[in-house]
Amino acid sequence: MRNMPRHAVVCLLPAAGWFFSPAPLLPSLVLFLNLWVLSLYDWRFFRLPNLLTLTLFLTGCMAAWISPYHALAHHIYGAIAGFLIFPAINLVYKSLRGRDGIGLGDAKLMAGVGMWLGWQALPVVLLVASLSGLGYGFLTLDRTKGPIAQARLPFGPFLCLGAWLSWLYFWHLSIV
Repeated sequence: MRNMPRHAVVCLLPAAGWFFSPAPLLPSLVLFLNLWVLSLYDWRFFRLPNLLTLTLFLTGCMAAWISPYHALAHHIYGAIAGFLIFPAINLVYKSLRGRDGIGLGDAKLMAGVGMWLGWQALPVVLLVASLSGLGYGFLTLDRTKGPIAQARLPFGPFLCLGAWLSWLYFWHLSIV
């Protein structure tokens, strides 16, 4: 815990929300651990390694496969949509700003999240991630060092927060 940012421990607070969630325990634990490691790694190194995103994707495949509701098609569509949305956003961003703004690690992360939650939950994940990322940026970034638009902020932890909260409180969307 010595090298972990002090405020990263606060990210564990949503784990306490599991006690008020109807989500099943074992899949919740597997998903939480995946998202937690991805968040910490992205926060520290500004990248999401393929091994970690692949682990999220494969555990999502297993969770979708063993689900008693077996809506596997919704999860596959979620993985495809999750992967394709960020390259599309990056194309628009790059045409406007002349540089990349979102890495493929975020797309791979969203593919894993889509596999876990299904396509129905992706808008909730993106909304929570965007609002929490914007809120964090406005509250904590040092405005004296230049414009906020130039600041580097990893988006993976906010995507993980959105995925976790969506799993806890909207996981039934993936079983429709």
